[in-house]
Amino acid sequence: MALREEKKQQTRQALIDAALQLMHDGGGFSGLSLREVAREAGLVPTGFYRHFPDMDSLGLDIASDACQTLRKSLRDVRRRVEGGAAISDSMSALASFIRAQPLHFEFLARESAGGALPLRRAIQTEMRAFTNELADDLGRWPAFGKHTAEDLFMIADLVVQAVIHLALALVSRTLDESEEALMQRTEKQLRLVMLGASIWKPREQAGPG
Repeated sequence: MALREEKKQQTRQALIDAALQLMHDGGGFSGLSLREVAREAGLVPTGFYRHFPDMDSLGLDIASDACQTLRKSLRDVRRRVEGGAAISDSMSALASFIRAQPLHFEFLARESAGGALPLRRAIQTEMRAFTNELADDLGRWPAFGKHTAEDLFMIADLVVQAVIHLALALVSRTLDESEEALMQRTEKQLRLVMLGASIWKPREQAGPG
């Protein structure tokens, strides 16, 4: 039974890998057909249906797996350290994720902008969950303990947008600067965001003038 389940997981992963590679070699995910994905994975079309009901389901699974893996990696960093150390470690974790799964992030980048509506919505939902998790964690840090939930979400959103920009640059094949320089610049940006946010007072708390 264990061997059967392992074989099933291997075949499922083969379909995911085939779809990602075909997307990378050609157009977007929406341009792929079920038949070519199955053929790339070494299956007949009926073999595809044993794992996914359709291509939309395959795309949603890829998005969910990629986002949740990245979120867990960064969440683990934030639970271990805070402040500047969390920023540095998060940058390293992000770079490691992209090196290990470049096609997954390329998929997220492409489909979040030009994919089918259900897939775009799924990725947006995952990114919002990413932001909500970060906002919750920031609220437990002493520097942000007095910020409102709305403020924390705003700060987290700024961080997430910077991280996404970095990730897109890292998967680009036309970098104008080295990976090290790009990482350092983004880390400085995030430190600036965190420093400014830690001393910023919401309008209702600010003094006269």
